[in-house]
Amino acid sequence: MLGYFIGHVYKYRLSVCIQNLARAFPQFSYQDIRFHQYRFYRNLGRIVWEILFPANTKLKIDPAALKKIERLDSQNRPAVLLLGHYGNWEILNKLPQQIDVPVQALYKPLNNKLFNYLIHQKRTRYGVRLLPSGNAFRTILREKHQSSITLFIADQFPGNNNGIAVDFLKQSTFMFSGGEQLAKKLNAYVGYIELKPLQNHSWEMTIQTICENAADVDDDYITLTYTRKLEQSIRKDPSWWLWTHRRWK
Repeated sequence: MLGYFIGHVYKYRLSVCIQNLARAFPQFSYQDIRFHQYRFYRNLGRIVWEILFPANTKLKIDPAALKKIERLDSQNRPAVLLLGHYGNWEILNKLPQQIDVPVQALYKPLNNKLFNYLIHQKRTRYGVRLLPSGNAFRTILREKHQSSITLFIADQFPGNNNGIAVDFLKQSTFMFSGGEQLAKKLNAYVGYIELKPLQNHSWEMTIQTICENAADVDDDYITLTYTRKLEQSIRKDPSWWLWTHRRWK
């Protein structure tokens, strides 16, 4: 019901959603677009509910992903894990409850101090460390010989002529490259996180390796590989990606 209200009563960015789906999947019929549009808002309702009531939401880590994390921890190696706005990305705030490795993420502080405080408290409730984007790289580089996980939601639009030029969902655009830049400076392990929806407001986290040593791969390789992996996730089930985001400008 929440998704129906968002998409069909309030009509939150309905035209943006339809336009993005049509451009990304030109082979879709009008009926196909309507189907995925309906499913998207239904899923968005679930994600909004889970963000508002996180205590009722569970994160499960795929056993293979857990082994990767444990191996990197035993080697005192940093990991940079890239993801997109696919599924409930906010559920990863609960990752520190599942593992012993420090988990951190970059964020841009809001001008409104009250909203900034509330969001900071919400996202750090379960142990994630939030680093202001202005000095995050310096902080992380000082700790590069310690095991850690740095999360990057890397599908934001960085602005024209910023980031790395890619073809994403059949459209030319730019992709945020901060995760790649940091990974290369750390010579970190880099992986792609996919979140799979389960029943009862649970999510399973899997990790697909992009590279073991970021300093050894060519420039742009990490961002381009991440883009292809995110595309694969979206094509499997388009309804879990954030189609109301003004991604192509």
